[in-house]
Amino acid sequence: MAFERKRSYGSWTDRLPWSVAVNLLMVYFCYGVCRVLFVAENHQTIVGDIFAPSLMWRLACGGLRFDTSAIFLSNLPYLLLVLLPLHYKETRAVRSVAKWVFVTVNSVAVAGNLCDTVYYQYTQRRTTVAVFDEFGGNTNLGDIFALEFVNHWYLAVAAAAMIAMLVFLYRDTTVPVYVTRRQYYIRYSAYLAVFSLVSIMAIRGGWFRKSSRPLAMSDAYEYIDDPSQGGVVLNTTFSMLRTGGKKQVWIPRFYDSPDEAERYYTSLHVPADSVPADKKNVVILIVESFAEEFIGARNTGLDDGAYRGYTTFTDSLLEHSATFSHTYCNSWISIDAMPAVLSSIPKMFNAFILSPYALDDVPGLAKELNGWGYHSAFFHGAEDTSMGFQAFARSAGFEEYFGRSEYDADPRFGGENDFDGTWAIWDEEFLQYFCAKLGEMPQPFLSAVFTATSHHPFNIPDRYKDIYKDEGLHAIHKCIRYTDNAIRRFFDSARRQPWFDNTIFVITADHASSKTTHDIYKTSLGKFQVPIIFYDPSGRMAPGTYPGIAQQIDIMPTVLSYLGYDKPYISFGKDLFSTPAEDTWAFNWHNVPQFIKGDYLLQYENFKVTGLYNFKEDPLLQRDLAGTDQYDKEFVEGMVRQLEALLQDTNTRMRDDRMRVGHEQTETNRNETTQDKP
Repeated sequence: MAFERKRSYGSWTDRLPWSVAVNLLMVYFCYGVCRVLFVAENHQTIVGDIFAPSLMWRLACGGLRFDTSAIFLSNLPYLLLVLLPLHYKETRAVRSVAKWVFVTVNSVAVAGNLCDTVYYQYTQRRTTVAVFDEFGGNTNLGDIFALEFVNHWYLAVAAAAMIAMLVFLYRDTTVPVYVTRRQYYIRYSAYLAVFSLVSIMAIRGGWFRKSSRPLAMSDAYEYIDDPSQGGVVLNTTFSMLRTGGKKQVWIPRFYDSPDEAERYYTSLHVPADSVPADKKNVVILIVESFAEEFIGARNTGLDDGAYRGYTTFTDSLLEHSATFSHTYCNSWISIDAMPAVLSSIPKMFNAFILSPYALDDVPGLAKELNGWGYHSAFFHGAEDTSMGFQAFARSAGFEEYFGRSEYDADPRFGGENDFDGTWAIWDEEFLQYFCAKLGEMPQPFLSAVFTATSHHPFNIPDRYKDIYKDEGLHAIHKCIRYTDNAIRRFFDSARRQPWFDNTIFVITADHASSKTTHDIYKTSLGKFQVPIIFYDPSGRMAPGTYPGIAQQIDIMPTVLSYLGYDKPYISFGKDLFSTPAEDTWAFNWHNVPQFIKGDYLLQYENFKVTGLYNFKEDPLLQRDLAGTDQYDKEFVEGMVRQLEALLQDTNTRMRDDRMRVGHEQTETNRNETTQDKP
């Protein structure tokens, strides 16, 4: 007896397996178009000649592998609707559901990849599910998306064209006429078995091997020469799907005992008993995107000495301040900055704020100084829930939080009239508010402010638009000039306050800027260069540029030492003024861990050195010394041991909630894995 006739034979593309193959090939085409647009938008931020034929081929092969995994994983519902050997699914209604599941899933993927084409410029990484937590609590996202829709209308047109293709060229799967029910079940069971095998292999990223594991984001390193190229190989669908619901955390074990690791690194700081206490006020300015490239005084050799930067006030302040030869951030995006600057916690493979460890007893300046008679407060001119800053400030021990709502409630200031329309109160007004509130606090106090104006969409108040104009380079430059002037006005007001001379000021950035002009700031090291400035108006601190390497996580131990703090504490950085220049170092993590010490930048992944550069002789990082004999092997081996001890100590303390002195080690969470060094 013949099976139910659906329609005439029609085109061969309407029958399995060809209909599914044609539909999936359309999706591959869409991912390819998204990758081309991604490269067109972001190629200037990517290190290396990505248009060189050999590198292009590798990136294309890697991209195809990650696209295949993402396409098959995201299209599993569609494949099941089409392939399940159930004869009653061959109705017009079920076939229509299959079509619109296919169209919806892949339209979301196209839209996500094109949105990331723009967002990548600010994060330098493919978006993961952490984005939902990162922007949780913000009510202005609609305005931001609307603005970007206008600015990148061509991407919206491309998305519409690809979605239309998915709708109108979709091939419906029909059952051939005169197929018996027995033939149907045999044939469709075979199709399901073959496609299941192909799908599992595609999602895993390769053949079944005992030694293999499912494809992970870190596998992009197989195809790239520099971490910045990872975004070309990856796609947003894969990044989102692979990070969704992940609870497992990798904890490296390079050393069998803490005592062995402490030969190379320790996060326990024990102050000397003989250091006298000097309980100065502490004021920390974390300035949005305040990259070192923008500061003229830190770039006197750029453009043959013609470069002046955009920070005339900061340049003048540096003449009276202490800084270091090489200064770096441990953060990559804004939410990494508060843990690094205020709690001496570097960004590891994930943002600390978004990790389960954010619920630990977090260390920090506020907690240490609160118990030493200090009052503490944190300021940020956005909504209180923005970026999770208020929650972290509270967990880090800050007693008070002042945000947009508190600013609006203060009759001395302009309230909502001073809102920038997108993110927060304008920097100038909010820094004046910050200064006024400092005058109301009992001394000694610790206070930190996080500015916002030098952030996308890079607007400044109307009254300054004829003063700080776009200069034909990047829109952020006028914002940097504006914010630098806002800092000048803050210090003008602070100098008239009775607490000023009894205060140490620290100025740094939350992270470097993606809007770079000079090649030296586009490298894997240059992308982390930010100012770290210490200013004591009393004159106790000798101004100048000290030799050595400084980083954000050094701010906490350096300040505590300068104050004469007398209690043991945990900090993952070092005291800059007490550490010999040759022993200073910095660590940061973008796509791979990086360790900077002496003359070298070391990149480390999967228990081995993946890159080694003499960044002082080769500032553009063009000569990889790994695998050669052109470096000091004993010194670099010491760097590797110190980095491994740092990674083990930091991650283990986070996992075991031992980031404060006095905490006993807890049992390892069974959902987390520890891997020995081979």
